[in-house]
Amino acid sequence: MNQKQTDTRDMTASRETTENKTFAERLGEYIASHRMLILGIAIGIALALAGVGIYSAVSENAAAASSRAMESVETKLEEWSKETDETKKADLEKTILADIEALSKRWPRSIAAQRALLRKAGILSQKKEWPDAEQAALDAFGRNKSSYAAPVALSLAAVAAEESGNIDAAIGHYETLAKDYIKDNPLAANALFNLGRLYESKGDYAKAKTTYEKLVAEIGTSEWALLAKNRLIFMVSAGLAK
Repeated sequence: MNQKQTDTRDMTASRETTENKTFAERLGEYIASHRMLILGIAIGIALALAGVGIYSAVSENAAAASSRAMESVETKLEEWSKETDETKKADLEKTILADIEALSKRWPRSIAAQRALLRKAGILSQKKEWPDAEQAALDAFGRNKSSYAAPVALSLAAVAAEESGNIDAAIGHYETLAKDYIKDNPLAANALFNLGRLYESKGDYAKAKTTYEKLVAEIGTSEWALLAKNRLIFMVSAGLAK
């Protein structure tokens, strides 16, 4: 192979590496900027799938009463989401938050209370009141840490913490998810990817690499695992991780 051929091959390889880096960077930025939408879809799916199990979680009478109260909240939430008059929307929001407060106090350890507090966190997130949203999500999480909704609440708390600029708190929430809520958690892959992404944002590439590798190894069929593979390729090609 002559020098001209060698130079051509090197230039082609360099161009491909640059294109890969550019794609990986764009992908990472897209995921970061759309994390609320992605998480919102995942939360909706998780709540829908698990709603069937409410009656088996607590006594039948308490479940029936708290579920009726939660259904009322959901009905009002639907009205709130469709309301276009700002004054009426604000008044309805006050009513919903008061109902959630009453429900969570009357049945503090019920699944309905946990779901209600998740809805409160969702309202606050839409209003971009991130510190209050994080606190509401953590309140939901603390009501029953072994329920299906616990990892959902913790994921929402992590997003709110990141949005408010508290990256260390967000990492802490995701680390808890990665440690205690991987099995049978529909948000596990999302949590692991976001944990790796936040490690990257802080320049801790060793931890980012370990987290992405855990995602690929344990939930390899997830689309998040494919994204993690792209990040691993990028970090290695950029000399950020070995």
